[in-house]
Amino acid sequence: MQGKDTIGGRFRKIVSEYSDSVALIDEKTQYTYDELASLTSAFARFFRDALDLSAGQILLVWLNNCPEFVASFLAAAETGAIFVPLNINWRPPELRWFLDRLPVAGVVTKQALRAPWDALSDHITPARVISIDDGRVHASLQPTSSMGLSTDMTASVQPDHPVAYLCTSGSMGVPKIVPRTHRNLVEGAAATGRALALTPGLRFLSVVPFYHGNGLDNSLVLPLLSGATALLQSEFTIPRLVKDLAKHRVQVLPGSPAIFEIIARFEIDADCFSTLRICTSAGGPIAEQITETIQQRLCVTIRQAYGSSETGIVAIAPPQGGPRLIPVPDMVLQILDSSGRSLPNSAEGEIAVKGPVVASGYVGAPEATAEFFVDGYYRTGDLGCLNIEGGLQLFGRIRPLINLSGTKVDPVEVENALLALPAVNTCRVFAERGPHHNQILKAVIAVNDGATLNRIEVVAHCRRLLAEYKIPRILEFVSVLPADLTGKRSVCWESTRD
Repeated sequence: MQGKDTIGGRFRKIVSEYSDSVALIDEKTQYTYDELASLTSAFARFFRDALDLSAGQILLVWLNNCPEFVASFLAAAETGAIFVPLNINWRPPELRWFLDRLPVAGVVTKQALRAPWDALSDHITPARVISIDDGRVHASLQPTSSMGLSTDMTASVQPDHPVAYLCTSGSMGVPKIVPRTHRNLVEGAAATGRALALTPGLRFLSVVPFYHGNGLDNSLVLPLLSGATALLQSEFTIPRLVKDLAKHRVQVLPGSPAIFEIIARFEIDADCFSTLRICTSAGGPIAEQITETIQQRLCVTIRQAYGSSETGIVAIAPPQGGPRLIPVPDMVLQILDSSGRSLPNSAEGEIAVKGPVVASGYVGAPEATAEFFVDGYYRTGDLGCLNIEGGLQLFGRIRPLINLSGTKVDPVEVENALLALPAVNTCRVFAERGPHHNQILKAVIAVNDGATLNRIEVVAHCRRLLAEYKIPRILEFVSVLPADLTGKRSVCWESTRD
């Protein structure tokens, strides 16, 4: 039996207390907590039989928000395996990076999403790529009765064992893999739940993709370990949002800057939002114009939440909103100067955080671990200051990550992809403000003498190597990079846009 500080232990407690309460709702069906427990046991048995999945092994999951994603996560936690959710927009070269570095036992996906994995058959055998909607597989994954969580599948799991590996963009041109332990996720859900004053039975709209850290933490783990109901949306659209808000009288909406930017563009009846009690935005800073627009039109206050894949939620704005964030319980924050020394209140510097929700380092990256995890603190690379009451204010980034409405992109990764084109001499990738107060990617490309290159060629090349959201939307072709990028002489730029 797993203890209360593991995902399995905490989930069992919730099932015992709220067995008949609704845990999940999607377009086709709903599951009580007892039914979800039975589905989890069926998945755990199938993974054991089909993949020989056991403690410490890697299970990659390539799914959108659906009950099968949730059951796969809980089944991995039950068996002591390590759950690795991957962005379904990535391309085969991006997936190959993981297959080359992790001993993968299997991949869970759907038939409509399977094509990238079939293209990687030289890296993983097709038998280890499980399509959950394949007829034979689907039948094997269905529980035969309301059997709850099976004790014979439960591994001896300790709170400090990893339960998930999350991918985060680095500052070195390659991703970093963050190991999140059972304790990290359980303590994170408890701290966020206390900060938001959550109670069992609340209805969450779980629309942030679960393969993002924000989605996994706040739209999946948080409601399930709080005894709440997660209303699953596999794709975010305004008509679906309006329908689900009205039909299910949603009370909690964990969102992202991208989601709220879209909401702000549309004229929506404020009555649809009348049952909402809590709205949070995590994954990056949300523009003040967006929060003001939504407050005025829909009478909804969006509370900025600050965190990362390495930490979960660190701090959340108070119920009235505003720029000052309050650290969640048991989180210790420091502001550091460039030498790593602690600064006094009101001084601006790098935010460092410590607590039971913080990861211990990166997988297979000792140099990055030594750089970012120091004396028990994680150095976030974000600028901020603490006031005398301990409130946190954010000012931006130190390191050159680009935040695309909550999705982080390392410009070096995009630059490396562009440099693989023979016609490219040098290039720089950075952010430019988009039409909806968001950031979009811009690439300035210096072409080799005598070579030609056009937008169609660049975009087609990038689509073979990079997920769609990493492709620059603004391209500028130059003979020499301008002075503000390289220190050399400036030239005239010509640009084209999507």
